[in-house]
Amino acid sequence: MHIAERRHTGLKLGAILAALLMLGLVAPRHAEAATMTSAERQMIHMLNNARRVHGRAALRGNDVLANYARKHSATMASKDTLYHNPYLAKWLQKVSWRILGENVGVGANITELHVAFWNSPHHRENMLDRRFRDVGIGIVTRNGRVWVTVIFRG
Repeated sequence: MHIAERRHTGLKLGAILAALLMLGLVAPRHAEAATMTSAERQMIHMLNNARRVHGRAALRGNDVLANYARKHSATMASKDTLYHNPYLAKWLQKVSWRILGENVGVGANITELHVAFWNSPHHRENMLDRRFRDVGIGIVTRNGRVWVTVIFRG
């Protein structure tokens, strides 16, 4: 095959891949937070809006953190008990981090939970901490109650 033919084939493959990406049929290799639910994306959006208003950089959604957050939210919901994950650092020992933070809550909806986090000095500290770069949010709804775990990583 000549160089011109290889370029043409490469362009065709690139166009096909771009079309598949736009249709959502394949995911980019380094896609972050591709499996987040709409509620989890909305909660990250509210969090990043609050950070932006206070001059902080937006946090990137992270699937690995979100999966651990979902696991903890599901455990809290199944036990009907709100508590911080005592194993968080152990769970994330194979994930690169320098600092971790966690917010947990239960309420009627994510807006109510976002406001409750914002109105709590310790939760707000995590929300605005400049050292955090990534976030994973896990939301589980059970018996009409919304259980949320937010894991921050820096």
